[in-house]
Amino acid sequence: MAVPKKLSFIFASMYLIIIIYILLFLFVPSIQSAIIMSRENLTGITEGSNYFWALLISLGICFLGSASIGFPIPFPFVLFSLSNSIFFRYSDVGLNLNQILLSGIFWGEILGIAFIGGLGCALGELTGYAVGYGTKKIVKERNSDLLNNMDGFGKMVLENKKHTPLYIFLFALTPLPDDILFIPLGMMKYSFWKAIIPGWLGKFGTTLFYCCWPIFVALGFTSQGIQSNSKSSIITEAILLLVTISVMFFIMAFDWAKLIEKRKQKKL
Repeated sequence: MAVPKKLSFIFASMYLIIIIYILLFLFVPSIQSAIIMSRENLTGITEGSNYFWALLISLGICFLGSASIGFPIPFPFVLFSLSNSIFFRYSDVGLNLNQILLSGIFWGEILGIAFIGGLGCALGELTGYAVGYGTKKIVKERNSDLLNNMDGFGKMVLENKKHTPLYIFLFALTPLPDDILFIPLGMMKYSFWKAIIPGWLGKFGTTLFYCCWPIFVALGFTSQGIQSNSKSSIITEAILLLVTISVMFFIMAFDWAKLIEKRKQKKL
């Protein structure tokens, strides 16, 4: 495993906290009621002039999610909550799912949150790239498993430079912190502007997906004849958060340097 024990402990702690949260929500009625009530009070966060503050929250949390170095910030959870607030607000006025999906104003609000969130991710990528740009010397001077692993990942991405923008775009579509990719790109002195554009496009797709997740959940429940509610939404958010953290841990734990070495040996 390339992930240090301290970072493994952080991921394990996050798993445990989320699982405890789900268990308390499911089996302790008082806690369940408090969480649902707090969620219902959040529906007004995107209403009227508050929508501007929702945009700022989207910008800020996505920036922090991309700018965080080595510590996962689950910004998808916040994007889901903001778009869920918009969806519930339209539901509360008596619109059914089909009417909501045909509303141009509804999609305008959703796209606004996703667009600003993608912009926040793009700005946050500056941090990971800058750190990687200055870390190259440290890699040469210190024998760090994690840094060597990220350096190996960067070499793999840049192995075919013509395809690198495509790799960046596809990687940005995944629910991963950008430093996993942009630190290695900075270490390899890859052109920042060539990286930021496909990275923004990919992250916009990611933020749009998370903003549309409440709609996917509602469509799934509707197809099964089940009415979506606050309880199902909260459980879905927790599961989404677990999946996000799992993918992040896998990428950071995989020995990319060893994979590069094996591929070189095969070519020889």
